[in-house]
Amino acid sequence: MGGLMGAKWGFGTSLAYVLFGLVGMPMFQGGNGGVEYTTGVTGGYIIGFVLASTSVGILSKNGLNKSKSIWAYIIGTMLIYIPALIWLSVFDFNWPEEGKLLTEGVYPFLIGDMIKAIIASLLTIGIFKSKLSKLL
Repeated sequence: MGGLMGAKWGFGTSLAYVLFGLVGMPMFQGGNGGVEYTTGVTGGYIIGFVLASTSVGILSKNGLNKSKSIWAYIIGTMLIYIPALIWLSVFDFNWPEEGKLLTEGVYPFLIGDMIKAIIASLLTIGIFKSKLSKLL
């Protein structure tokens, strides 16, 4: 969102997405939503999503755009994990197991997240090269 719409709109739309999920709309993985889901194990990742979309917007505006946009998306993806790791460290959800924070909370998701970052970067480049960019 931040890569296409900029930091302000990226923040606003990702925050709206989280708020809709918070009030119970099925916005998240598996059609989940509600306070329990948002404040549970996934809460830190959800906070990280808002941080990431805003950061990607800022980075894209400040030089990490076009063919360099992959770096904005990779940095944004990594920023999702910071609040997630803090969240999982502070609150006790019985997951991940003691001493397995990275092996269960980060590593299994890295390959898929990097693939998504690459695809998002390529789509952003393609959209801005197309005539659609005049509409944005």
